[in-house]
Amino acid sequence: MRTKDETKVQLILKTALKMVARVGLTGLKMSDLAKEAGVATGTVYIYFEDKNQLIFELYHYLMHVSINDLAPQISETDPLKIKIKKIARNYLEDNINNPEYGAFLEQYFRSPYFHKEDSTRVEKEITKQPLYQLMVEGQRQSLIKEADPELLVTLVYGMLNEMAKVSVYTQKPISTAEWELTFSVLWDGIRS
Repeated sequence: MRTKDETKVQLILKTALKMVARVGLTGLKMSDLAKEAGVATGTVYIYFEDKNQLIFELYHYLMHVSINDLAPQISETDPLKIKIKKIARNYLEDNINNPEYGAFLEQYFRSPYFHKEDSTRVEKEITKQPLYQLMVEGQRQSLIKEADPELLVTLVYGMLNEMAKVSVYTQKPISTAEWELTFSVLWDGIRS
């Protein structure tokens, strides 16, 4: 059996994300993906059995990337509010710098590729998110509202997703004042 070349897997996944943002999930063709990635069509099929598996792997890839992108510059000694602020800012910047992430996830959750049993997997993925963990920690400290932590994470990320879209579509960066106001609104919405 052939060993997977992780460099090629990453290349194919990153190329697929860019293509989905441009042509959509339904417009994504394995042969076009191979051409754009600069590999043979057969190479794509070595790593991904079919388009369904590719899309499933894209979802997991994004979950892994986003979890890793959220935590930089966060110190264990930071107060809870500062940790949440840093994660929120990292999430916003990640979505502004990588608009294909949001484009893929929006389409994935509204597509036939997302199955009922996937909702359980999504719930498990959310509990791995650093922001989810901070919501739970904040509730233990009576700093965060007693509500389903998943709902609180959804509220925060939802607002940040929309803010990122506006920045991307208008080609206008988020000013420091806009960020401070946004975080103030977010914090007021989740704190006890």
